[in-house]
Amino acid sequence: MASSSRAGVPAFDAPELSELKRKLVTACHILDREGITDGYGHVSARVPGTTAFLTIANVSPGCASLERLIMMDFDGNHLGGAETPPNEWPIHACVLRARPDVTSVCHTHSVWSTLFSVLPVKLRPLHHYGKFLQADGPPVYEAAGLVRTVERGDALAAVLADGPVVLMRAHGDTVVGTSVEQAIQRTVRLARLGELAHLALLHGEPRYLSAEELETFSADERFPARGWEYFVSRLGNRQS
Repeated sequence: MASSSRAGVPAFDAPELSELKRKLVTACHILDREGITDGYGHVSARVPGTTAFLTIANVSPGCASLERLIMMDFDGNHLGGAETPPNEWPIHACVLRARPDVTSVCHTHSVWSTLFSVLPVKLRPLHHYGKFLQADGPPVYEAAGLVRTVERGDALAAVLADGPVVLMRAHGDTVVGTSVEQAIQRTVRLARLGELAHLALLHGEPRYLSAEELETFSADERFPARGWEYFVSRLGNRQS
């Protein structure tokens, strides 16, 4: 459990990974606390400077712990930690391989993402929580089935392209970020945006935000860590 045979990849139990592993567990608990995940879903974090990543083993995010983390490479080889990877590990491996700018990947079965993945209307931003999205909303990965193969993972990554989010038809979403904190905050805000859009559509055609308005909101960012701090505070004794 302690060693990695891959050159340049630290051992699973290396001290330099301790903080990242604790943050990953905290991230999973946040998604559970905020009602985004149920028994399914997973979060990953790139091992800095390597072609490896950490994620939770085949376990619910709400049950994540340091003992139930796994380290893998982008080909799915086990490099340390728990023995059983999540069924859809190719989501993380293929997105991280295709997107060197991404540090963390989050996959959930969010009710709101799933809803908009099957509707004829797109999940377009109508609140500043959606400022990380493009004005016409995220693309939809249309293929049925779980992403349990590299081929499907590559197809998902291709639909995601250089964006922050891809909805997965009748399935959920995949959200990326340059940090674990960003990926989690985006995932939570995407769900809030979906709920708000659903409510707005009950009253007619919403006044969606334009690309220029989204840029204005993005320029107003002041305290990017504030949301993460709040979500962590809601965990109480469950903090890692």
